[in-house]
Amino acid sequence: MKKIILSFVAFILFFPLPAQRRDTLRILAIGNSFSQDAIEQNLWELFDAEGIPVIIGNLYIGGCTLQRHYNNSLGDVPDYRYRKVVEGVRSDTPGYTLEMGLSDEPWDIVTLQQASGVSGLYETYQPYLKDLVGFVQARTRDDVRLLWHQTWAYSADASHPEFPIYGRNQQVMYAAIMYASRRAVEENGFRAVIPSGTAIQNGRSTALGDTFNRDGYHLELTYGRYTAACTWFETLTGIDVTGNPWHPATVDPETARICREAAHRACRSPWAPQSF
Repeated sequence: MKKIILSFVAFILFFPLPAQRRDTLRILAIGNSFSQDAIEQNLWELFDAEGIPVIIGNLYIGGCTLQRHYNNSLGDVPDYRYRKVVEGVRSDTPGYTLEMGLSDEPWDIVTLQQASGVSGLYETYQPYLKDLVGFVQARTRDDVRLLWHQTWAYSADASHPEFPIYGRNQQVMYAAIMYASRRAVEENGFRAVIPSGTAIQNGRSTALGDTFNRDGYHLELTYGRYTAACTWFETLTGIDVTGNPWHPATVDPETARICREAAHRACRSPWAPQSF
């Protein structure tokens, strides 16, 4: 009981919501397959294990860059698949625009991210990011919290066509993402960063090694995705995820412990990896 009370207090302190809406937290990602990896599975279950009702939305276009999101906002382009998780049930509706997704719920949190291949190149962020932030703020509540989703570097053996930008070097790509994502947060009014990239890098320092990707860039379907979800959970609630009891049945307890610890350490140190 003491743990539940402390967790609830941490949640309210970190993201205080209007009194009439504290029963449900509403989260919308404007993203691509990297937001799909992070939030469409596992995240609802982590919230549920702590007794926190949540609605999760993802406006999805595979490989979508900030420039394309920006162009879609100008033309009200219905190119998005709107994935939504309510009471643990996921729906998938095609033909959505940004406007439709933003108006679907009174969102508490909206996140943005860059496409993975250019996520370490800040020159690809602007002027699109600044204008997207304004677009979102004009269509959401005054107290909406904008967060930046920090993506992860590719595996060392990735064959992604944009990996050569970073000399096919995971450490170079990770450092570039840290630089660009930090500038994105500091220069565009984001409340915080969701450090998925650092969480994955932390996990790579463990006995699991460089196995967090299923194809060199998307996350491994069990513990890879679970690590990202744990990072989102702790960032959004302020609750130490290492104490959350839930993990997928496909992830053994020791691997789950590593994932939670990697996420927790990233939330404490979002811009630099920590070996453990």
